[in-house]
Amino acid sequence: MRIPTKPNPLMSKNRLEMFSDGVFAIAITLLILEVKIPKHADLEAFGGLYGYLAHIWPSYLAYFVSFFFIGIYWSNHHHMFTFIVKKTNHVFNMINIFFLLTIAFMPFTTAVFSDFILDHEHSNAAVTVACIGFILPQPAVMLIFLYGKYKTGIFYPNLSPKFLNKQIIKLIAATILTFTALMLSFSYPTVSMLIIGLSFIMYFMPPDIPEYTSEYIDDDNED
Repeated sequence: MRIPTKPNPLMSKNRLEMFSDGVFAIAITLLILEVKIPKHADLEAFGGLYGYLAHIWPSYLAYFVSFFFIGIYWSNHHHMFTFIVKKTNHVFNMINIFFLLTIAFMPFTTAVFSDFILDHEHSNAAVTVACIGFILPQPAVMLIFLYGKYKTGIFYPNLSPKFLNKQIIKLIAATILTFTALMLSFSYPTVSMLIIGLSFIMYFMPPDIPEYTSEYIDDDNED
């Protein structure tokens, strides 16, 4: 057994990845709980069950969009831990915890959007809250990449700097796009939602294939 001698030693990434998967699973499941099951008293106000189900269309929209956003973040997170992340340490764990915090917050922003988007007085605020939910994970992912890039041992050492820089540029571009939607939500919520829709389509693009400068031989035993 190798005894750590550094104040912040590197550790296996396996438990961090399993914990992250659990948080993703809980967050994505909580979304459906915000699609309210109608009560008989609610049906009279909307002309029956058909009317009620048609009236809560924002809940369906918010559910599907947020579900796919969380799903895409999970897919990219899995891709990163498979091809990019080699080890972890306490700081990297905490950065990842911060990222998971932003993911777990999304069911709340989804619920606020679906409940208030049809309320003329509060519809702008509902879009603003939705934008906040979408933008919060982005700086967390940025921190993950920046720390992993500059902290020796976190990322695989033979990853191409050009590849890593490209990922950071893409994250900056996505953050700027979502931040623009957030700023516009205060006065132009429709335009803001269109921008979020555009970013939603962009997120469906598969992640870049990692580029390496040389073949990597792993001398560490993570088991």
